[in-house]
Amino acid sequence: MKRLIGIFISTAALTFYSCSDDIESVGDSGTTDIAIEDASLETTSSELMEEIDEAADVATSSFESSGGRMLGGFGFGGKRFGDCVTVTEDEATNTKIIDFGEEGCEGRDGRVRKGKIIITHEGERDVPGFKRTITLEDFSVDTIGVEGTRVLTYVSGTDTEKEYNATLTGGKLSFPDGTEATRESTRTRVATFDEEGEKTQVDRFGSAEGINREGLTYLNSVDETTPILTLSVCREEGTYAPVSGILSINIEGESEKIIDYGDGTCDNLVTITQDGVSTEVEVDPKQRRKRRFRRRNS
Repeated sequence: MKRLIGIFISTAALTFYSCSDDIESVGDSGTTDIAIEDASLETTSSELMEEIDEAADVATSSFESSGGRMLGGFGFGGKRFGDCVTVTEDEATNTKIIDFGEEGCEGRDGRVRKGKIIITHEGERDVPGFKRTITLEDFSVDTIGVEGTRVLTYVSGTDTEKEYNATLTGGKLSFPDGTEATRESTRTRVATFDEEGEKTQVDRFGSAEGINREGLTYLNSVDETTPILTLSVCREEGTYAPVSGILSINIEGESEKIIDYGDGTCDNLVTITQDGVSTEVEVDPKQRRKRRFRRRNS
């Protein structure tokens, strides 16, 4: 179990929905369910952006190492993203296209990805000012549709650590039940690599805002001193929640929630604190949930 760091990170609302019967609740069950949904949405949003960034990283590196040849299957990160995905390049526009197809490709992690990730570059890679713009075309992961334009600008770094300014505009998640959530964000993304050049972790801090699945506006933030940490080893094991960090979220008509992602353990547990009451819950990255009436403070 993760220990309470004292704050509820409201980003987990991306994907998690259930909590164990033996976990102390925050207020009544209705309040707890709402808090879990809020935590899950944020987690899902951040995780899917990391998913897209990672695919773009792999595509760029694999394509360059292949000498510009079209890649498919093993050439694109082994079978990590599925053996039916292809990567092509339009040299005239300096654009790479990752195509998972209309039917989708199931990767080694069991996730099914559909549609296209379109990547354009400006400048020289790993030189400050280098910019990568990512747009999505009919893209989805499992049952969640993803839209938006992602821009990463290289700030500084070394062979083992690289810092980017990451923005998202026009972001939207679409869920099977017909609900949607929008998102605009500006964050710093710091990726760490091992001696072989494999990414081991990503730290993120900054702010995001939008409208959640209940139609309410939200604003969340992560301080630089308590960044959200994602470990590659956890993702490889199928645990997609961040493992540490503190996120605060403010939703229209509600008091502030604080989400604590834990002590570095690979699990889907977070601690939520609202109005001085804390609970430890399990979140679900696929954001399955029961529709509930969200009560608003008077």
